[in-house]
Amino acid sequence: MEWARSTSIGRATEVTLFTPITPGLVPGEGRTYEQRLASALESVQRRVLDHVPTPIGRMPTIHFARWLILRPAQYLQNSNVDPANPTLRSWLFFTSNFDGDVKDYLREFSVFLGDDVDRIWGNCEHWPEGGARSFETYWDYAKQHQIPTHAFYAAYPELTVGRIRQLQRFKRAFDAFVAQTRQPDGSTVPDVAGLLDAFLAENSVYPTDFPHEGGIYARAEGN
Repeated sequence: MEWARSTSIGRATEVTLFTPITPGLVPGEGRTYEQRLASALESVQRRVLDHVPTPIGRMPTIHFARWLILRPAQYLQNSNVDPANPTLRSWLFFTSNFDGDVKDYLREFSVFLGDDVDRIWGNCEHWPEGGARSFETYWDYAKQHQIPTHAFYAAYPELTVGRIRQLQRFKRAFDAFVAQTRQPDGSTVPDVAGLLDAFLAENSVYPTDFPHEGGIYARAEGN
């Protein structure tokens, strides 16, 4: 079988997955798989909006990620097909932009986010019995449901997420340094050279906040 391929521009890569949601009720529960999936995604969204750390925030390669439940009434809008037809189904649409290779990216999902991935995709048909932590079956499942992207744009193709955060932090520190060099009347303070030396010493490396490739943001979960 010919699998869809991810598109890369510079160091940025995309992936899009389109998976059928399991129909019917969850065994032992009074809700459908779609309802359980919606609840799981709403929980993630609430945490993001409330600025509560989420497991996905620990991964330093993700530029963007989105999950959508596509229901017949949505994708058949303005069509001549009756969305109430019981043979129609809902789908989970996932798309993400990230740094590096798609297999490495999904392996990070398997290692760092396995339980969360199961809570989401476990509501979709034919989810592997071993879940996301059984990486090879998870990888096969993802590739079987990957769909091609016809156009992909990356605003900063040569900048990784880690590098963008470094530059963001550096800009804040540099603005603070410039403010230190000015007196209330706008003139230069004495010993600018000493302030510059201190600034360079404090901002030459970022050993804690910016993990090496394959690492995670430990602080995101308060660790």
